[in-house]
Amino acid sequence: MSIPPDSAPSSVLDDPHWFPIDLHVPERRFGFARLDVDALERSTFMDTRLDAKLASLEPVDADSAGAIAPPSRAPAWLFHTSFCGSTLLARALHVPPHQVALKEPLVLRRLGDARHAGWTTNDLPAITARLLSRPWNEGGGVLVKATHAALNIADDLLDATPASRAVLLTSSLDDFLVSNLKKPAETLAKVPELAERALRASTLHARLPAQALQPPDMLSAVALQWAAQRDLIAGIAARYGERVRVLDFATLAEDPVEVSVACSRWWRLPAPADAVRARAVDVSRRNAKAVAVEYSADRRAQEARLVHDHHRDDLARAHAWAARHLLPVLHDALAMTPPKEWT
Repeated sequence: MSIPPDSAPSSVLDDPHWFPIDLHVPERRFGFARLDVDALERSTFMDTRLDAKLASLEPVDADSAGAIAPPSRAPAWLFHTSFCGSTLLARALHVPPHQVALKEPLVLRRLGDARHAGWTTNDLPAITARLLSRPWNEGGGVLVKATHAALNIADDLLDATPASRAVLLTSSLDDFLVSNLKKPAETLAKVPELAERALRASTLHARLPAQALQPPDMLSAVALQWAAQRDLIAGIAARYGERVRVLDFATLAEDPVEVSVACSRWWRLPAPADAVRARAVDVSRRNAKAVAVEYSADRRAQEARLVHDHHRDDLARAHAWAARHLLPVLHDALAMTPPKEWT
C-alpha cells in the first residue's frame, strides 16, 4: 500500500504494525513498512539488522506522523551503557500480547546521530516517541530499548513522555573491560569513536585531565568509553530523580528472572508477573544475541575467569590508569537500590 507523504491517514498510523523503520532527519521524513509481531522476536536489533523482508519503505512526513493521538499508556524506556545485558532484559520483558519490546529501533539511532552531528531535531524526538509507544494489542504496553548511541537524546524522549519511567542499566568498569575483551577486533576498533561520542554528549571532557583524553592503549580507551557513558547515565539519574531507577548488570546477572519481574512492575507494564517470570526463565537460558545458543550464569562466570586469567596484566594496567585519570572526576557513585524495593 502506497501512502502519499502529505496525506498518511491517521487510521493507518494508529496501527503499530505500520512501523517507522527509518528516519531522514534533515528532510523530516519517516520510512514506514508493515511488520508482524514475530519480527520483534526474531530480530536481535531493529536497526539495519532487522530480521524482516521489506520490499520498500513508504515515506511519511513528520507532520503527518505526528498528528496521531498520544497512546493512553506511556512507554517504558530502557537506557543503557554498552555490553551490560540490556538485550537480555528486553527479551525477558517481551511478552505478547500483554507487552512488546522494541530493541534498538533505527529511528532512535538516526536521532542520536543527528544530535551528535549538531543538526536540529525540533519535535522529531517527541513524534518518534509517540510512534514507538503505540500498543500492539488493546491495552498492551511497549518497552523501548534505545541504543547506547541515543543516550544523547534520552532527555528529549523522557520530556516528550512525562508519564513514562526509565531503567538505566550499566555495569562496573571490570565487567565492561572483560566484555570488550570477548568482542571481535572490529568491535574494538569502534571504541575511540564511541568514547568520543559519549564525551561530546556529556560534560565529562571538561572535568578530565589532559592525560585522560590520550589513553595509552586500547583497554584504557575502553575505560574512557565506560567513564563517558557512565557519566551520561549519572546525569540522567540526577535530572529525572524518581522517574528513573539505576540497575547494575551484576544484579541482573545474579537473578535475571526476579529482576525482570521487578523491572516490569516498576515500568507499570501490563503482563502478569507469572508470564514475565516464565518468559525470563526461558530467555535466561539462552544467549540473548544468538538465541539458538544455550547460555547460563555459570558459563558467563567461567568465560569471565578465563578472560581475567589470560589478560591479568592488561586489566590491571587499565584499572590503574582509570583510577588515576578517570575515577576521581566522575560523579558520585550511582544510587542503586535493589529492584525488589523499587516503588
